[in-house]
Amino acid sequence: MPQAFDPLRILAGLRAHGVAYVLIGELGAAIREAQIDADRVDICVPSNTENLARLALTLQQLGAQLNAPASSDDEHQATFETPYGRLSCLESDTEFALLEVGASDVDVGRGVVTRVASLEDLARSKRTSADLQGAVRLATFADAAATATAAAAVPATERVAFVDDGPEDQDPPPKGRFDRIMRKLEGVDALLIDLSDGQIPRRKKKG
Repeated sequence: MPQAFDPLRILAGLRAHGVAYVLIGELGAAIREAQIDADRVDICVPSNTENLARLALTLQQLGAQLNAPASSDDEHQATFETPYGRLSCLESDTEFALLEVGASDVDVGRGVVTRVASLEDLARSKRTSADLQGAVRLATFADAAATATAAAAVPATERVAFVDDGPEDQDPPPKGRFDRIMRKLEGVDALLIDLSDGQIPRRKKKG
């Protein structure tokens, strides 16, 4: 009976053998906190001989079995079944280089650190596949995350509240007769308070 999907076992095996890869696909998006369910591990690896040898050793240790490719166009992609879930490997130096630029290391738990593609690259890779709905969902999530990150990077002292017609003025000039009257009344109230407190000396009446 196959075990439940355990991607950390697969990722730990890749890391233990020093495989250079970038995590992509639905699991990569889920780790980036996108609301997506994942049922397999998708990685992109460079095609140098040493790295492929490390990958082969990992697959052997995981007890992986190769699935037959869906078509002859999939010569650079291979999918394996393991006791811990499915592992799909894309071999491409060009794609790996593009993904590596925006990728970052993420601690996914149980002491496992994995290299994960950025949301922007995950959305881009989705657009090249048949899952256009997933691409739109990831692109929207990436835009929201970028906006939140930009807002958090602005110091609190430099943040201003925005309204439809521009930055909010904390003390706008009086507009119209009513506003001018209210400002004058505020000044009178302050003067009366100072006068009653003795902060302003009363003028003596002339005899």
